[in-house]
Amino acid sequence: MRTSIVAGPGDTWGIAGPDFLWLYAGLAALAIITAFIWRRAALRGPSLRRARDLTPTQAALLNGDRKLAVYSSLAALRAAGAIDTSTRGILRQTGPLPAGAGELDQAVHETARRGLAARNVQTDSGVVAVLKRTEEQLTLAGWLLDPDRRRNVRRAWLIVLAVVALGVARIGAGIFNDRPIGFLVMLVVPVFLIALLFRSVPRVTTNGRALLLRMRMRAQHLSPRQSPSWSTYGPEAAALSIGLFGAGAFFLADPAFAEAAELQRHVAASGGGGSFDSGSSGSSDSGSSSSCGGSSSSCGGGSSCGGGGGGCGG
Repeated sequence: MRTSIVAGPGDTWGIAGPDFLWLYAGLAALAIITAFIWRRAALRGPSLRRARDLTPTQAALLNGDRKLAVYSSLAALRAAGAIDTSTRGILRQTGPLPAGAGELDQAVHETARRGLAARNVQTDSGVVAVLKRTEEQLTLAGWLLDPDRRRNVRRAWLIVLAVVALGVARIGAGIFNDRPIGFLVMLVVPVFLIALLFRSVPRVTTNGRALLLRMRMRAQHLSPRQSPSWSTYGPEAAALSIGLFGAGAFFLADPAFAEAAELQRHVAASGGGGSFDSGSSGSSDSGSSSSCGGSSSSCGGGSSCGGGGGGCGG
């Protein structure tokens, strides 16, 4: 059983170094858990139970960006025989719009009538208007985060940052009092790194990513690994293949058009990386607590904590 340590007259803030390490570790753990719960609730998004599948354009905007959405439309029009391209990447109309063509397909088809280069379609005013309107619809539906919600999510990092600031203040006071602060620095650094992870905010809500995953599982036949034939599945399936699995499918299904149109091997953005999940949170928190526990037991007792050459909690 750990005996209490009585603060000496020279202890920083009247708290002995080992005691402060224990208090700081508990406060850091509480802040990280609170920030994680806050972030998770803010990122959840609408329920998946009644969610309808996204259109190819919507899927591409969630999975990547506006460029991927344009690629999905080009795939649909190409599969329908409605467009072609010259060796210099200039689009041209070769047929009418396919049945059921969406707003983006209509806007891209119009750029082909005007002979616009494929690489410039994304910046065409008509195309931009459709993409912006679709993004607004996704935001209202809760699949994309608007600026206000992104700011609310980012506030989670301030909770942990406040604990970091406390640690930095203690370090400064410890240095001023000529107290060892090595173990406290070792504890503050990982807490700061965790705060930086919380500062990162994804574009897509958690359930938005889950909806994309559900659609991918249902559309495995359109995955590039299956080498799907667009002539067999039709224009909408071609667009959905790009929207869900990235532009790499374009280079497999129609490499000649992809090269001539100067399309980039666009990698889908969703399914990886921007979010801070429970696994990373738990791992970092565990590391912080264990380093604190070790440091506290190494400090010894009393207010001196091993002298100036050691490392304690200031």
